Amino acid sequence: MRKSIALSTAALLSCTLLQAADVKVDGKDAGDVELQLKAMHILHDKNNGFAPNSGSGYLVKLKYDTPDILTDGLKIGVGMYANGDTGYTAWASPGKYKPAKGMFVDYEGQSKALMGEAYLAYKNDSFHAKVGRQILNTPLTTIKWSLMPSFYEAAVAGTKAGDLSITAAHVSKMSFGSRAMTDWGLIGEGTGTAGVATALSYSGPNNTSPAGAIDQAKFYNMGVAALGSDGINAAGTGDNTTDGITALGLGYKAMKNLDVNLWAYHAYDIANEYYVDANYAIPVADGIKTTISAQYLKQVDTGKELAGQVNFDLYGAKVALGNKKMGAFAAYNQSSSGDQFVNAFGADPAYTSSIFSRNAYRKDVKAYKIGAHYMIMKGMKFMANYAQYGQSKTTFKNNGTTFASDNAYEADFVLVYKPTKAWMFKIFDAWRVSEYNSSDNKRQHHVRAVASYTF
Repeated sequence: MRKSIALSTAALLSCTLLQAADVKVDGKDAGDVELQLKAMHILHDKNNGFAPNSGSGYLVKLKYDTPDILTDGLKIGVGMYANGDTGYTAWASPGKYKPAKGMFVDYEGQSKALMGEAYLAYKNDSFHAKVGRQILNTPLTTIKWSLMPSFYEAAVAGTKAGDLSITAAHVSKMSFGSRAMTDWGLIGEGTGTAGVATALSYSGPNNTSPAGAIDQAKFYNMGVAALGSDGINAAGTGDNTTDGITALGLGYKAMKNLDVNLWAYHAYDIANEYYVDANYAIPVADGIKTTISAQYLKQVDTGKELAGQVNFDLYGAKVALGNKKMGAFAAYNQSSSGDQFVNAFGADPAYTSSIFSRNAYRKDVKAYKIGAHYMIMKGMKFMANYAQYGQSKTTFKNNGTTFASDNAYEADFVLVYKPTKAWMFKIFDAWRVSEYNSSDNKRQHHVRAVASYTF
């Protein structure tokens, strides 16, 4: 039944692709429509006790922006997103298959839809603003997603004067995307350091929910999203509702080749977070440059300390050489030894993050990463990356306290092909060893294929 539904949906969407992209009414502009179809499938996985070895998910995105209303630059936007199993995921044998929950927002891959975007936006040459549900691209609210993105209910405004740009935002709610389960479990390994700090509801058979858990593809107050919907928090109360997050960002191009970005976030009654990065580009040959980058991330508890006391620092440096056709880089991150990062809202600015590893946010980590890219031909790029994380001091509870027992690393190989602006094909091969690798063989080697069409 599931496969029949999936194939019928695909046929219907194929018909939809025949419609025109430009919306005209009586010859006048009636807005913009964007349709995206995306699919991801696990081609291979080494059978082990850690990585998922079955998964095939889809995303359908349909977004509409009105033409200017009332005044030039003022628009309304609505984006609908649907996500689920394509019908080719093996679910029937729990002892044999470990379905990739990172592809779905439903525990068993059932189709689920969400109005992820619904906003009023204004833009002119020097000012922009957006209010409502949206994808929020700031250093501490941007994280990789597989299919369904994470969304935020926020008010954002920004201006630019010469070389200075200023952005202010207030975020009240958040909806976790399809990768959030993987962020918590496979990538974060239950430590709360990889994009989601609270356990999600799909953590047991038959969709059972532990106390305080929340669902994906549903909007929650920012405090509830970080700490769970009920239960006792670190402050000793059961009320996790907060006033959200207020953020301020400054960007400045100090000279032709240097840009500096500073961000401050106040997550009410949870933590204050500060992030800064700087990038300096040095031309070395025709079309080739060396870019030297540095970053610093600070998190410290505030107010009622609902997530507990935290005092975290992360330093980073990166050197890259090349251009769009070919290049290489080397990066380093060092985290503080006292506390780990409470990564609740989708933050991933660290230079050494990889596809399935966020170890730089754990306690006392010296992380190294090297990588290279090469444009094989127009539209086709190959990338290779290797990250070494060692062993952190972060522990987690799993029938007792589990300590790091192995040096963690990840090697990724990615081939991307974009034959046209609309089509994208990607295949990647990830090799990973967990720092908690022990008798249950926490090793990962799997190959995934991704295809998308944006209309």
